[in-house]
Amino acid sequence: MKWTNLRGIIWIGGSLLALACGVRVNHPAGAETTGRRINVKEYGATGDGKTDDSRFIQAALDSASIGDTVYLPKGTYLVHTIRLVSNVHLVSDGLLKQPDELSAQFAVEKQHSDAPLFRAHRISNVFLSFRAETANEAIYASQCSNLTLANSQLTGDSTNNRSFPAVLWYSCAASRVVGTTITQYGGARESPTTYHPGTAVRVLSSQGITISGNRFHHNGENGIFIHDSGDVEIDGNHIHHNGMSGIQVAFNTAERVMNYRITNNRLEYNAADAVDINNRAHGRVVAINALIAGNYSKSNGFVKGESTPDGSGIGTLIGISGVTLSGNRAFGNNRPALYIEGCGAITANRNITDGAFELVGQWEHIRMEGNSFHTLRLLANAEGRLLDIRHSQIGSIMLPNGIRVDSVSIIENEINSGPININMEGHLKFEGNRLRSGHESGALLLVKTKSASLLGNHIFNAKNAAITVRKTALNVRIDSNFVTSGGTWIHDFKPPNIKINKNTVREHATKEMQ
Repeated sequence: MKWTNLRGIIWIGGSLLALACGVRVNHPAGAETTGRRINVKEYGATGDGKTDDSRFIQAALDSASIGDTVYLPKGTYLVHTIRLVSNVHLVSDGLLKQPDELSAQFAVEKQHSDAPLFRAHRISNVFLSFRAETANEAIYASQCSNLTLANSQLTGDSTNNRSFPAVLWYSCAASRVVGTTITQYGGARESPTTYHPGTAVRVLSSQGITISGNRFHHNGENGIFIHDSGDVEIDGNHIHHNGMSGIQVAFNTAERVMNYRITNNRLEYNAADAVDINNRAHGRVVAINALIAGNYSKSNGFVKGESTPDGSGIGTLIGISGVTLSGNRAFGNNRPALYIEGCGAITANRNITDGAFELVGQWEHIRMEGNSFHTLRLLANAEGRLLDIRHSQIGSIMLPNGIRVDSVSIIENEINSGPININMEGHLKFEGNRLRSGHESGALLLVKTKSASLLGNHIFNAKNAAITVRKTALNVRIDSNFVTSGGTWIHDFKPPNIKINKNTVREHATKEMQ
């Protein structure tokens, strides 16, 4: 067994251990653990910061055999572009630096430069660990597999307001970025309405990508941007002070976007959303099988104290289904903590936030349990099959007139502020809740339903009637509730088929049975 310590990387038998980030990285398939360590200075590299060392480093890579590691000792290596080689690794204790004159500008028509620091095309089984200051991409890889960037530090050009990303994976598979710091790719955002391209990690049309244990900060656009890719794990990263979303997922061939695990990340002071998964353009809901869990977000959606158009804390979900959000915490963000637009099946459990949950457009099944949030807000165009909310701490519930929901179940929640206005096409279960209100309109107003069950609730209202039922509320059952009211406990406008039974009422400190 051979032990070789390379900047916190230890070879043990057939595996690589990335110690600094606690991530185990599999040894590239087919590589020999007894491979040589090739010192670039033996090939003429100077590391003096003045001599162009590109051809010497390239010569070392080209001379290597399967499993060899090219090593750069301490120094500053002036480099233009290096082409990576399959099954040959590179580790540097020195600094790689691109000359400023190479700097080019990102455009939608040209999303990669002609002069990245490292270029990889149709290669596999490569491990990289290095420090670099780059004018363009640090790595541009296309049609590659099993690439690992670990324990690296990449710094871009903060004066370039149209910067290329630090890491660009295109049509890659089984590749990863772990334990790496990426900063200053693109100019800082100065305005709530405009931003500058420049992303830490940009993944396009790829499969099996892991981004774990990294720090991405002060980049012009997103911390992580993923487009048209699947089988993605984003775990344990600290993503902060970027000019757009911390993590953004976008779609082209929608069927490729599936199997996401976005977990245990810290997302702070980004100018847009913490997590943004947007499939609005396809006009149909796509099931993506995603878990968004254990993330912490704070103060997203601001530039120099001014609000931007974005800034959700837990997630913005548009046109997707099959998503579970669990155990996230979000505080002080600009927009609703959870924004759901035109989605299918979404589950939100045990999330804590001082923000709102907002539902827009059509949806299939929204289930929320054990959450703590400020406001549940449906917009006027909301139309869904099922909204089920249980065992949650809720500041207020805002349901506009005329919404269409087949079934609304509000079960065993603490609701701190009324009134709750029910004027909808659909069926209501309001059972086992504790509702407090000090509003002139009362605590609970039933204007229109197909059916409504008010069962076993504790309702307190300081002013006027606690419950009001209009004639257009059909098939209403009010049973076994405990009501305290500053006025008449119920205004009953004699709707058809109303049933009132066994409610305990306290009016002006007087108890009676209704």
